[in-house]
Amino acid sequence: MDGSYCDKYSFIGEWYDNQASLTRRFNVFYFPTDNTIEMFDLKTRKTFVKRVKVNGVTIDNFYIGGTLFILGRLIKIVDFACEDTKKRLQQDMQLTFVMIKPMPTKTMGKILTHLHDHGLKITRMKKTLFTADDVNFIYRAQLSSPEYPFLLEHLSGQHVYGVQLVGHDAVNQAVKVFGDRDPSKAAPGTIRALYGTDNVRNCAHISATLDLACQDLEYFFPPPPLQSSRLRLTATLSNCTLCIVKPHAVREGLLGRALEMIDDGGFDVTALNMFIVDSVNANEFYEVYKGIVPEYQGMVEELASGPCVAMEIVAKDKSLNTAVEFRKMVGPTDPEIARLLRPHTLRARLGVNKVKNAVHCSDLPEDGLLEVEYFFKILEL
Repeated sequence: MDGSYCDKYSFIGEWYDNQASLTRRFNVFYFPTDNTIEMFDLKTRKTFVKRVKVNGVTIDNFYIGGTLFILGRLIKIVDFACEDTKKRLQQDMQLTFVMIKPMPTKTMGKILTHLHDHGLKITRMKKTLFTADDVNFIYRAQLSSPEYPFLLEHLSGQHVYGVQLVGHDAVNQAVKVFGDRDPSKAAPGTIRALYGTDNVRNCAHISATLDLACQDLEYFFPPPPLQSSRLRLTATLSNCTLCIVKPHAVREGLLGRALEMIDDGGFDVTALNMFIVDSVNANEFYEVYKGIVPEYQGMVEELASGPCVAMEIVAKDKSLNTAVEFRKMVGPTDPEIARLLRPHTLRARLGVNKVKNAVHCSDLPEDGLLEVEYFFKILEL
């Protein structure tokens, strides 16, 4: 999206201050001419951050419900601060919610690619174990429908994916891209026509209105105080390894292809979450490479440049060492070498260069569990 026709956009941002256990609110100003940001504290009525350039932040990062790192603080954009900004950006930056029902990882990958190809950007995502209470909330408008008991049976105790999508007229576009609730009536080429089987196993729940989408997103991606009690992540922490789909690959819409390849390669995705990793945590995570790998600084900057998707990977064949076998499937660090020596690997098919090589995976077998714990225990908190 080109913001060059406007000198300044104005948003309301929130930052959850862990030390004080309270939420602080700001005016967040974005200047598209030079990609700079300014923040004004609404309570103290003082400038909080003077106009500064923030790497990786563009107008595309600003949508209601979006999060961005500004000088070490995770700021959530919760509203437009002026009617002019709202009028210019509201339709293009609309968000919606989709819950993908239990299905093979390969099919999940195809659906994500389909959404990206139809202009819907994935900006939040996680895999979780659904309970009966969760089904009751997500299907609160259908509790009296004849399908509800079957939905409850199909979804309770099962793994599902929650996805936040952003795009032009996203609510209506998502409904259109998935097609009719009954796959037999869905238009050819829609997701439900391609992958659904009946009214219960019809791939997804899609929020019908913007208000419902906001409620669903608030439920599925709760604020920090509720994160430990609702819709928790599904890491097994057993014979596992870590795979990160890097920010450049997420932006380029390669997440779906990565999931397909992982499934085809004989691996399960047992946990998945989209993270925004700040520079401090990116430095800490890659510290083992500091002074050893020339691309170290570039690797840190890439990991902190936008949303990445972290996954716990487990080999389908339980007799295999997951970390060792998955490392083979990822391929050499340099995609150019991978394309020569291991052309069917993830990096050969999805990578660009040594920094933008599509995915990170644990190098050593003993690091697999530690890296999974870092993302799914430490960073999640």
